[in-house]
Order: sequence, then structure tokens, then C-alpha cells
Amino acid sequence: MDYSSIELMKNLELELGIKMTYMQVYRAREYVHLPIMGRSEDHYKVLPWMCVAIIRANPDSRAFCEVEGCRFKRMFIAYGASLNGFILGCQKMSFMDGTHLSGPYEGTLMAATTLDADNHLFDIAYVVVAGENKED
Repeated sequence: MDYSSIELMKNLELELGIKMTYMQVYRAREYVHLPIMGRSEDHYKVLPWMCVAIIRANPDSRAFCEVEGCRFKRMFIAYGASLNGFILGCQKMSFMDGTHLSGPYEGTLMAATTLDADNHLFDIAYVVVAGENKED
């Protein structure tokens, strides 16, 4: 179970009688998470490998990741099953929507969806880009 820093502060004080500031608890929590979860920057290094693995494991899939030096630029994923489902059983119109990502790794997560035969949303593709601009 993943506790927030505030919950940890309260639990430490109630159960052990230890009073710590929010920042002390936050730093301790991050220190403990680092060996288990790794650094966030290191996770971006496996994205190109993951795109290759998606293409290899899922026939007809499209996936690519663009990295500039050691900096992530953009990524596109469309699973083969979603593409085939769009071709075979969905209405031939698509909708795009995006949400801005917050935190140290800003950008925009966009999704292409359509309506299936029962008028339910059907995901086609996902993309993570630097922003909603013509180049991306």
C-alpha cells in the first residue's frame, strides 16, 4: 500500500510517537522508493525497447518512440487489435482528445477514439507529445 506523506506523518506520530516535518517524511519516502522503483528518468530509456516489443508481440501494431540524445521527444502506440477493430466494426470517424501532463515531465497525452457498433467508445491509438502543435 502506498501512503501519502501526510498519512505517514500521522501514522508515525500515532503509532511510534515520532514527530517529523512534512519534508522529512517526503524525503524519507522518496529515499525508500528509489531502490524499488528506480528513477523516473531511467524509465524513459526503456521506451524504444517497449515499442519494439509491442510490434513483435502484437501483429499489425504500430509503435515508435522518438528520442533526441537521452531526452524523450514523442511516442505513438496503436495496437493491431484496435486498428483491425476500427477497420472491421467501427464507425469511420475518429475523435482526438488530449490532456496535459503535469510534474517534472510535461507534455500532452492524446488519444484517438471512435464509436463501435454499439455506440461505445473504442480506443484506436495513443500518443505522448511535447505539446499540441503542428509538428507533433
